[in-house]
Amino acid sequence: MTIDERALIRTFITEVVAVRQIGPHMVQVTCGGGDLADFEPLGPDTFVYVLAPKPGRTLAIDHTFAWSMYDEMAEGDRPVGAYYTVRAWRPERCEMDLVIVTHGDEGEGSRWAQRVRPCDQVGVWGPRQVYDPPVGTNRYLLVGDETGVHAIAAILEALPAELRVDVIVEVDGPADQVPLEQGPHTSVRWAYRNGQPAGTTTTLLNEVTQLDLASGLIYAWGGAESRALTAVRRYLRDQVGLPQESVAMTGYWRHASTPDHR
Repeated sequence: MTIDERALIRTFITEVVAVRQIGPHMVQVTCGGGDLADFEPLGPDTFVYVLAPKPGRTLAIDHTFAWSMYDEMAEGDRPVGAYYTVRAWRPERCEMDLVIVTHGDEGEGSRWAQRVRPCDQVGVWGPRQVYDPPVGTNRYLLVGDETGVHAIAAILEALPAELRVDVIVEVDGPADQVPLEQGPHTSVRWAYRNGQPAGTTTTLLNEVTQLDLASGLIYAWGGAESRALTAVRRYLRDQVGLPQESVAMTGYWRHASTPDHR
């Protein structure tokens, strides 16, 4: 994304209205009111960057915030956060649900989700999207881990029931599964890490290589750890032969051992 493109994205100031634990490692945070009266999602995988204050501080930005201002801010005033899928949007109430994967104190988003409370002020930078299937697509491959599964859920809800859809989701175990809408031609495979650290396995690639992808006009979408999706993307492009516009793999996060990790 260019600097000019970033400058066109808005910052919405809103507040947290509800926090709910929805799984052993997932927290649903509902934001509502304020500038969200003007928010409009882009598509089923709409995502935003949450801008939260550092622990013990108040939010030091307003709706004029742009990333060009970040380096000029005092260290303690700089917001922290991460990208999250808008799992649900209720325009009549100007409310959005965001689902955050928690993993202790590793990552600003996880730390924020474990301390956030209703009435806390928060900024939302967005919206953005990646999902853009070419015209004529008649088969879908959706892959992800805990961070991408809620975007997968939203995409499934938006797809016509008669289409063929293959879904592969890597999670730690059965307790981390979430409800997914399934049509008559939807196949869902839950692949378990069974205690192996997230972002360290080849689980997604292993499962994708077991699929017969020889038929249909396929669109492949993925949201998971960056290195895992790079391997899937290379397989789909180089081995299966899918064109570039039919493969959208987005690294939602990076494991510490992944090159270029920050």
